[in-house]
Amino acid sequence: MTTTQQPATRPAARGRSRTGSGPGGGPGMTRGQRAQPGAFEAGLLAMPGLEALRAIGAGRSPQPPIHDWSGRRLVAVQHGQASIAMPASGWFCGPKGRLHPGIFAFLLDMAHLHAVVSTLPAGAGCTTAELSVTVLGEPPPSGAPITGRSRVIYSDERNALTEGLVTGQAGQPLAHSTSRYFLFAPGTVAPRPGGETPPGTPPGTGAMLGEPGPPIVPAGPAHLQQLSGLEILEAQLDGHIPAAPIDRYAGIRLMAAGDGQVVFSLPVHPGLVQELGTVFGGVIALLAKSATGAAVQTIAPAGTGYTALDLKVNFLRPARAEGGELIATGSVTHRGRRLSIANAVITCQGRRIAIATGTTALAPPP
Repeated sequence: MTTTQQPATRPAARGRSRTGSGPGGGPGMTRGQRAQPGAFEAGLLAMPGLEALRAIGAGRSPQPPIHDWSGRRLVAVQHGQASIAMPASGWFCGPKGRLHPGIFAFLLDMAHLHAVVSTLPAGAGCTTAELSVTVLGEPPPSGAPITGRSRVIYSDERNALTEGLVTGQAGQPLAHSTSRYFLFAPGTVAPRPGGETPPGTPPGTGAMLGEPGPPIVPAGPAHLQQLSGLEILEAQLDGHIPAAPIDRYAGIRLMAAGDGQVVFSLPVHPGLVQELGTVFGGVIALLAKSATGAAVQTIAPAGTGYTALDLKVNFLRPARAEGGELIATGSVTHRGRRLSIANAVITCQGRRIAIATGTTALAPPP
């Protein structure tokens, strides 16, 4: 089925916005279009998927830029199964000093992709259609590496379904996931013209993962308990409270915040590119999680605790790495005292590329 979408404009949140610069259904293709992977991996199209992944993992073929950005390590890959480890760097933490739940979505999307690609014949391709993630308890702090495992549980000529799990170093489950992929038959995937390898991540980005993460906020927890969720975000917009480490590392910026709505941006650069030559879907999921979580935060009274429960992302079309920025607008759709739900719409160059839904548990102040 072909999905079409009218061009979208950037909506403004009803409330405070950033006025200055600061730190920082379907695959969307018609039947006549061909999937366009990156030229840097065009030679891998001649190999079966499993062989191509093993060549990349062994260093016989170039790693995509997202490899350095994430610090990932291929642990194991076989037909229909893959395991990938990532450092639980302090740079991957959210505002509470624990791993950002969006990092689980990032890692799981990577493991799912490898599991599906391992089943493909030479010349075939795939694209993520949907990713669902359930967070299992409070995310851990930074420290020991985390591992994402995925296996293909169903496939036919057009679709593949995967199931995966993120575990800690001791094997404890941290997040569960399923994902659906659209498959492209051999001969329908064509290299993009040019043949040059895209530049990698910005200098020094990957090396930052080995360094201690930055401090979360200059103010003490007691002070933050006196602020509502919206007041905390407004202080961030005003520069009084820095963004979470993961936002600073990824380049995600809060642009506007109001009652029940937020807007985030993420500049697109070649460092976010994965094996298929487009912005990695896990990056889009990470941005979506920031938007859905922060939208719920805007309605939380002072002293409220909040915990991410789940995230579902539908990918509508790929995002190219030719510049521009991803814009994520998060809006609360259900306001409950103990459970709230928010949606996020992600656009790139005026086109809608993904929609997401996230559920957050609230712990009202005593």
